[in-house]
Amino acid sequence: MIPQSNPPPLAVDGHALVKRLRWVMTAVILVDIALTLSGQPPSYWKDPSTVDEGNRLFHQIMSKGIMVTLLVDLIYVSGSVLLVSILPWRVGLTLLLALVLGHFFGGSTWLCFRYQLGATGMVLYGLLLAVVFVIVAFPLGPKNPRADG
Repeated sequence: MIPQSNPPPLAVDGHALVKRLRWVMTAVILVDIALTLSGQPPSYWKDPSTVDEGNRLFHQIMSKGIMVTLLVDLIYVSGSVLLVSILPWRVGLTLLLALVLGHFFGGSTWLCFRYQLGATGMVLYGLLLAVVFVIVAFPLGPKNPRADG
């Protein structure tokens, strides 16, 4: 019988992980924003008070008009990237994951209800996000040549 060797534990550089994943976070936030804007009723573009948004804070912001909405979105996305980048890596990673999960949920609800894709849309979006997350978080390379572990 051939003795099996255990692979070494996966060493993770927390700062590098956050640095890579912050772009996944940004993409998920932007998808949520794009789905939110594209899901607005036609009346919204002439009368922002007809906004369709479940988040109370962003409902108020969006009711002020598209320019205010885009400005707040820019500040929000920039601030999120800055915060996860400068916080201690465990805190930054925790915030990053909370934002990814929250905005995944937000985008998923648009896919499910507004775009009538149901649970299938949510699951496919979740699968896509999971694949991208793993590829970005744990890239194959000289340090991690094994794809099977």
